[in-house]
Amino acid sequence: MPLILPQILMVQRAECFSPNAVEKDLAVLQAVGKLLAERGANVSYVKEELLHDKRWKLGERVGIIFSMARSEKALAVLQQAQAEGVMVINDPRSIEICNSRRAIDGMMRSNHIPAAPYYERGRGWIKADRGHDVRFAANEDEMLAFKQQVENPLLTAHVEGTTVKFYGVTDRFFYPQGYAQVAEAASRLARLVGIQVYGGDAVVRDDGTIALIDFNDWPSFSACREEAAAAISRLI
Repeated sequence: MPLILPQILMVQRAECFSPNAVEKDLAVLQAVGKLLAERGANVSYVKEELLHDKRWKLGERVGIIFSMARSEKALAVLQQAQAEGVMVINDPRSIEICNSRRAIDGMMRSNHIPAAPYYERGRGWIKADRGHDVRFAANEDEMLAFKQQVENPLLTAHVEGTTVKFYGVTDRFFYPQGYAQVAEAASRLARLVGIQVYGGDAVVRDDGTIALIDFNDWPSFSACREEAAAAISRLI
C-alpha cells in the first residue's frame, strides 16, 4: 500500500540566522521537501518571519513541520503547533538550547563530553552567548578588550589541531568519515539536547584527543547534502 503522508510545512530560516549561507540552508530544505513530495506528501514552504500568519492554521492543516527557524517568535509558534499535535523537527525546545552557547557548553562539561578548555591566558576565543559574534584574541590584552564588547561572553582557550566539520541526523553520523571520537561525542550531545538534525565543528589534536567547539541545529550539510536530505526525509 502507498505511504499516506499528511501535509508537511517546510520552514525556511531567516537570513539573519544564515550569515553567508542563505542559499546553502535553503538548498538542503528544498532537497528534503523534494524527496517528501516524491513520496506523495503535500509540501509547502514558508519563511520563519511569516510563520505566525494565521492562514497556516498549523494545528488543523499541517501534520508535520520541518523547521530551520531560530527566532523566539517562530519557536513559540512551533511549540503551540506541538501542543496541537503537530510533529515538529527539530523540537523547538532543543533549538532554544542550541541558541545558547553557554547552555551547550555547560551540557558538554556536566556530561563529560570533550569541550575546549576555559580560557586562562594567551590566545583564545570569545563568543557571545547568542548570535554570531565570535572573535579570536591573540593575547590577554585583546581578550580583555573584546570581553567588554561582547554580550554575556563565553571564553575558551584556542585548541591546536585539525578543525573538522561534522554532520549528523539522529544517530547517523555521515561526515566526516574516520573520526569515531567526534561521531560518538557529537551523537551523544545531540541525544542530550534532544535534537535530531545537527552539525558543528570539532578540533582533533595531534595526540588524537578532540574538543567540540561548535554545535548547532540544521546546518547546510553542504558536504553531504543529498545523503543528509535522504536521512532527514526518512525521519517521518
